[in-house]
Amino acid sequence: MRITDHIPQEKMSGLQIRAIVIAITLVVLDGYDVSLTSFSAPYIEEGFGVSKAELGLVMSGALIGMLVGSIIVAPLADRIGRRRMGVVSTTTIAVGMFIGPFATQETGTWPLVVSRIVTGVGVGSLVAVVGVILAEYTGKRVYALVMAVYAAAINIGGLLGSMIVGPMLGERGWQFGWWIGFVLSAIAAVATWALLPESLAWLSEGRRADSLQRLNVLLAKMRRPALEALPESDSKGVKAKGSLRTVFTGRTGLYTLLMIVGYVAYMLSFYFMTNWAPSSVASANHNPVLAPQLVSAFSIGGILGNVLFGFLGNKLNVRLLAPVFLILATAALALFGIAGPGMPTAWWTLFVASFFVCSGTAAFYAIVPGLYPTLARSTGFGVVIGVGRFGGIAAPIVGGAAFDAGMGMGTAFTLFALPMLVAGLCVLTLHLVQRRSDAPSPRPVLAGTSAQAPSTTSDTHTL
Repeated sequence: MRITDHIPQEKMSGLQIRAIVIAITLVVLDGYDVSLTSFSAPYIEEGFGVSKAELGLVMSGALIGMLVGSIIVAPLADRIGRRRMGVVSTTTIAVGMFIGPFATQETGTWPLVVSRIVTGVGVGSLVAVVGVILAEYTGKRVYALVMAVYAAAINIGGLLGSMIVGPMLGERGWQFGWWIGFVLSAIAAVATWALLPESLAWLSEGRRADSLQRLNVLLAKMRRPALEALPESDSKGVKAKGSLRTVFTGRTGLYTLLMIVGYVAYMLSFYFMTNWAPSSVASANHNPVLAPQLVSAFSIGGILGNVLFGFLGNKLNVRLLAPVFLILATAALALFGIAGPGMPTAWWTLFVASFFVCSGTAAFYAIVPGLYPTLARSTGFGVVIGVGRFGGIAAPIVGGAAFDAGMGMGTAFTLFALPMLVAGLCVLTLHLVQRRSDAPSPRPVLAGTSAQAPSTTSDTHTL
C-alpha cells in the first residue's frame, strides 16, 4: 500500500492547503521570471543599443537554463528531497536575478545572458517540487480546480508582472524588474524552507534516518494515524538504458519521433510569439510602454484558452482537439502579424492568437506521458520535452536575425506560425497510427497530467 493512496479521498487539512498555496505561488513566481524579458526587452534594446539578434540571445538565456535545470538539476530532488530542492531552486533564481542589474553599456548584455541562464536553471529544477507536491497533497474534491489554477499560474505570473512592474520600467529602468524578481525569489526561498512540507512519498522511501519520525509528524497534521514502520518501497529501479530502449524502439519509437518533431515545432512558434510580439509592437510604435500591455494580452488570452481547452479536453479526444486548436493558432498568429502594430488592434489580435497558441502546451503535457509504459514514462516525457526546448531556444535568436535582416511583422509572424501546422499534423498522425495499433495507449486525461507530467524524476510514478 502506497503512503499517498488514501490522501486524496479525505477532507483536506490545513497542512495540505498550505502546501498547495505555496506550490501555486512558486509557479506564479516562475511566470514572472520567464516573462520578464518579454516586457522589458524594449527598454534593454534602447539602453544598450543592441541588435535584435543580440536581444534574442538574452531572451533565449532562460530557456537554455530551463533545459539544464529540468534534465540535470531536477533529478537531484530524489537524493536531497523536494523541500530542499525547492529552496535550492528559488535561491538559484534569486542569484540569477541579482546578477542582471550589473549589466552596463561597458559590459554589454553578457551579464544579462548569464542572469537569464542561472534564473532558468532555477525555474527548470523547480518543477521537481511543484508537480509532486500538488499531486500528493491535493484532495480529490478540489483536484480539478487546483489543476486549472496550476495550468494558468504561469500566465498569471506574467500578467501580474506586466500590469504592476511593467509600467514602472520607463521611470525606474529595466533593472527594476530584476530587483523585484530578486526580492520575490529570496522571500520565496525562505517561505519554501519554512512552510512547504516534504514529499510524503520521498520520506516513505527512508532516505534519511529520521524519515519515519518526520513522516509521522506530517501524517498527524493531516489527521492520519501514525505508522509503526515505513511502508515497503514500491520503487522498481528501472535502469536508464532499458527505459531509453523502450522509448526509441518499435511503435513507441515512432510515437517518440512524432512528438519530438511536433513539440520542437510548437516551441519554435510559441516562444517566437511570447518573446517578439510585445517587442515588435513597442518598437514599431517607438513606445516601450506598449510591451507590458502586449504581455497582458497574451497572458489573459492564454489563461482563458487553457480553461476552454481543459473543459473541452475532458469531454473530447485531446488528440483530435489539439490539431484543431493548433490550426486556429496558426491562422490567429499570422493574422496578428498581418494586422500590424497599430493599437488597439495589435492587443486584440495577440489576445486571440494566445488563446489558441497556449493550449498547445496543455495538449502535449496531456498526450505524451500516456504513450509510454509506467517504468519508461519519466524518460519518455523528459526526452520529448527536453529536446523540444531547443525549439524554444532557437526562436528568439532566429527571430531576432530575421528582424535584423529587414523582415516585416506580417512575413515574420506568418512564417513562424507555420511550425504549429507541423505540430498539429504530428498529433493527428499519432492519433491515426494509434487507431490502427492493436494496443492503443489510454486516452489522455488533462486533469491529472499537468501536475505530474513535468517532473522527470522517478517519484512521479509512485504517488
